[in-house]
Amino acid sequence: MSLDPEIIQAIKDAVAEENQPETVANRLIAWLKGMCNSSLSLDEHSVFIDTVRQAIIVNDSKDEL
Repeated sequence: MSLDPEIIQAIKDAVAEENQPETVANRLIAWLKGMCNSSLSLDEHSVFIDTVRQAIIVNDSKDEL
């Protein structure tokens, strides 16, 4: 089963809207494609979660004050 192109575009749009790097979208898409193509183990899910987490930019609210 393949990932619907509209889902891929929605992920890219949401990531861009939140001013996150394209890497976040690419890693989320890779994770979803992995789930579509096979059953991922808990370890594989953990790796995907960690790589997505590492790519996300978190703004420190103290910087905005």
